[in-house]
Amino acid sequence: MKAFLKPSPLLNYQQRLKRLRIFTLSFFLLLFIPVSLVCVFVFQQFQQEQIVKYQKHATKLSDIINKRLFKQAIITNSVSPTEFDYYQYAYNPETKKVTRQVSPLADPESFQRYEGLVGFFQIDAQGRFNSPMWPDVIQADDVFSEKEAQKESLKMARGLYDVVMRSEQVKTLINNGFIVQPEKYEVIEDVPDYFIFYRAVTVSDEVKMQGYVLDKQRYLLGLIMEVMTNKRPNAFLGLTISDKKGHAEDAFIVSKMLKNGDMDVQLQASLPAKLMQVHLKESKLHWPFPSYCISFSTKAFGTSSLALYGLGLMGVLLLTIAIGCYGFYALGKRQLKLAEQRLNFVSSVSHELKTPLTSIRMYSEMLKSGQILSEQHRSDYYEFIFSESERLSRLIDNILQLSNLSQPAHNVEPNWVKLSILNDVIQSKVSSLLVKNDFALNINQPFEHPDSALLWVDMDAFAQVVINITDNAVKFFDQAKINDVERQKIDFNFHYSKQQPEFIQLQIRDYGFGISEEQQEKLFELFYRGGNELTRATQGTGIGLALVKELINAQQGEVSVERMSPGLALNIRFKFKIADS
Repeated sequence: MKAFLKPSPLLNYQQRLKRLRIFTLSFFLLLFIPVSLVCVFVFQQFQQEQIVKYQKHATKLSDIINKRLFKQAIITNSVSPTEFDYYQYAYNPETKKVTRQVSPLADPESFQRYEGLVGFFQIDAQGRFNSPMWPDVIQADDVFSEKEAQKESLKMARGLYDVVMRSEQVKTLINNGFIVQPEKYEVIEDVPDYFIFYRAVTVSDEVKMQGYVLDKQRYLLGLIMEVMTNKRPNAFLGLTISDKKGHAEDAFIVSKMLKNGDMDVQLQASLPAKLMQVHLKESKLHWPFPSYCISFSTKAFGTSSLALYGLGLMGVLLLTIAIGCYGFYALGKRQLKLAEQRLNFVSSVSHELKTPLTSIRMYSEMLKSGQILSEQHRSDYYEFIFSESERLSRLIDNILQLSNLSQPAHNVEPNWVKLSILNDVIQSKVSSLLVKNDFALNINQPFEHPDSALLWVDMDAFAQVVINITDNAVKFFDQAKINDVERQKIDFNFHYSKQQPEFIQLQIRDYGFGISEEQQEKLFELFYRGGNELTRATQGTGIGLALVKELINAQQGEVSVERMSPGLALNIRFKFKIADS
């Protein structure tokens, strides 16, 4: 509850109040649910039993469909290579003669073993195409007589030729001379709406491609409707067939038992609304349809009168629950008002800080006009004015930026930015601060070509993050106590992980005293500053790292703190991709 009531700088007062109301209502419902369970328990048990029963049947149907797909693949694998020619030649040892007979696949009715089979084909090493449905080789420029053109077998063979020769992969295999020779059928999917199954076999010392073509939708729908008709599901089911690759539109099948005991299985344009009320199961199909899913659903089950029994008990507890929730809401609302005043205070202070900044700029104009004659004094004033104005401007920018991020809409607009540009931003923004304080800057990144690495950042927000973190590292580095020049440095290390290739991490590390475990948990809290307020020697308002976190979140990134030995590291994750070449 404390974490929930903790104010979020990204939400204004009204949004926080709305969130409190939602939480209070949720809390009320959580107390209400145990009472409700008394009256709905029996009904839920009834529903669950019915759902499990239907789910088992849906599982059984999906298993049968996958087994049929496998079985039909096995059947086609068993087709003899000699059957792909229109004529077959057989030697009779008794008569010592060779007889010629027509292939079993030559009859269009005999080879259509299942719905959606377009036909069988064969291609030799010279690219000559033939089908067991037609005795001659078929080419694109063939001209047939009017009598031949009317034959159904020729029409089917020409249609088969048109589908197969549209495949670029088939053409590649022909040009390469069937170097790849699979023992079983493999599938080609580069022709829309069709599967082209092929294998390479040796017939009479000649390598040939043999295969068959399936109409995807006709084949799959025919198989599913046949299974649902034969297995007679004792349920009113709706089935949705979806191609996850989006190559085919969804298909819908409705199955119901008629009064006479027959199954009515129909292909429809969409599922009735009542059949989409209860989702039963979604299952992926096996090869050759790995991108297809079948989803079973049915109508909602009837309600039970037992659900009314809990209403009386509910009324007894409602009043007590309502009073308790109202008290919680009132307390939370008061805490939110205090948080809102805290943010308003930040906005007021940011404007007040502009007064000393104006004075500093006035002195700079006096120096510019020549009123200060002492060279030593001018030099001291220049250094003081520059240092203080830079610090105050940075502080004002932080406060104003934090105030902007507290509004519903802010101006952080990330884009894909080259890593090489971000390296330049780091150097340009922090170099003067580091040189002034005798700190070294190290930038390490894993890319040979930083221009190819793109990070999802807002340039201004990224620059402000880098400046705030660097300023903190320099400000809290106690040179007198550490007394080690080698530790006066800041490391910017970019690296990425193979486990999360969509992100790249920027680690910003210093080598100071670091922080305690208690400070680590509060480091990003607004207004938090470690140590005693009365004895602290370092300047600051406690908003720098809070602003860093909000800026990173606004860029869809993540930031975390890691204690090092020695020092401290801030790990920032940004979205990342490689630029298209």
